[in-house]
Amino acid sequence: MPTTIAPVHERDPLAPLGVAAPLADQVADRIVDAIAARQLVSGQRLIETELAEALKVSRVPIREAMRILASQGIIVPVPRRGMRVATFDAAWATQLHNARVAIERLCARIVAEKIAADPSLLGELEARIEAIDAASRIPGGGWLAINRADIAFHTTMFTLADSPLLTTLWTAISRHVLIMFSIETYRDTDFARVTQEHRDYVAALVSGSRARLDEEIDLHVAGLRTFERAQ
Repeated sequence: MPTTIAPVHERDPLAPLGVAAPLADQVADRIVDAIAARQLVSGQRLIETELAEALKVSRVPIREAMRILASQGIIVPVPRRGMRVATFDAAWATQLHNARVAIERLCARIVAEKIAADPSLLGELEARIEAIDAASRIPGGGWLAINRADIAFHTTMFTLADSPLLTTLWTAISRHVLIMFSIETYRDTDFARVTQEHRDYVAALVSGSRARLDEEIDLHVAGLRTFERAQ
């Protein structure tokens, strides 16, 4: 299947890149956006020349981006056939769900303690929720912008936790989470629910109850149930 450049509402993942650095990470993010937008599908072969032409870059950053994504398991090498998009199946969803619950629970406990000591930190999370809400209200918009704003909220959580280990683990799976979001929300039409889910998350953070926070994490990272419904 050749690499196509079908438009999406909020942006075309495989449109020409700008000049911001680092270029390889930009390319990697665009390839993940294209997977999330279903322009690239599980098992599809990735051809360097086609990606370079679509993104208007040389093959050097394409190769580096593919190395990044291969190291994260988003694309996989096939002997004598180059790289293909990985298969995102139930086994993958289970592993991702379990990993995400574990690190999000640790992160949330740290952030809850920091917020208790300094409530002003809530402003950063509230700003991310406003960004999610704004994305959900874009006329003619779609899930890719909302899901990217969702990822930004959780990235901010890990930044606030200020744990190099947890941040490294989140960075390793965050692109997988974006792809999971795209699967979960493929047929969903309720954009507004994502905003409320994150408000509930923040309410649990400030509640002072670890039991409530752990329960909220389980509800918030309920990917297995929505993944099965999306299949």
